[in-house]
Amino acid sequence: MNARERLARAPLFEGIEPDVLDRLAVACRRVNLDRGEHLFHEGDPGNELYVVDEGTVRLYKLSEAGQETTVRIVEPPEIFGEAVFFQAKTYPVSAVAVKYSALYAISRATFRTLLADESFRDGFIASLVMKLRYLSGRLHELTAYDVEERFFRFVRGHCGDALRCSIDLPKKEIAAAIGTTPETLSRLILRLRERGDIEWKGKVLRLRDGLWEDLGIDA
Repeated sequence: MNARERLARAPLFEGIEPDVLDRLAVACRRVNLDRGEHLFHEGDPGNELYVVDEGTVRLYKLSEAGQETTVRIVEPPEIFGEAVFFQAKTYPVSAVAVKYSALYAISRATFRTLLADESFRDGFIASLVMKLRYLSGRLHELTAYDVEERFFRFVRGHCGDALRCSIDLPKKEIAAAIGTTPETLSRLILRLRERGDIEWKGKVLRLRDGLWEDLGIDA
């Protein structure tokens, strides 16, 4: 696929006029990140938003004590970084590649041109509303559920109804995503294995039959 076809996968660009999408493909730049490489740090000045084309990017904040709190795990074809276009001109979070990742960077000037297209403008507003709902749900999960339920909600989000799926995120990143420590996650996984709820070898996670029905967690 070329840049135009790849960008067209993003929900933000659904319905956008073809000529506008062509201009976007020419104007944006491609960014490649190795595993563990930062795209930007919290507080860095920013002039671009990003569309994830390949890989996985973790957005996180640092507490005064230096503890990382994962805000969001971003995967294709999601966008992030748009806050710098509307609020303070610095990134409110840090962004680091969980594995090799490729992104498309869209500058402020290009973005302003896109806003003149009604279909893009409507899609962008809808994208912001969806993100607000996600963050609200994320806050609810961290405060309302214990670590075991947060783990299974994370798995449900990746596996859906399947009882076997591949999760290629390092366990450190999974722990951060569910708001716990790697040590706590390791103890939880051991307990779930002993209960017979899961088997986890390499990247392949298997869940026992009937687990989703017992838990009552919707996909």
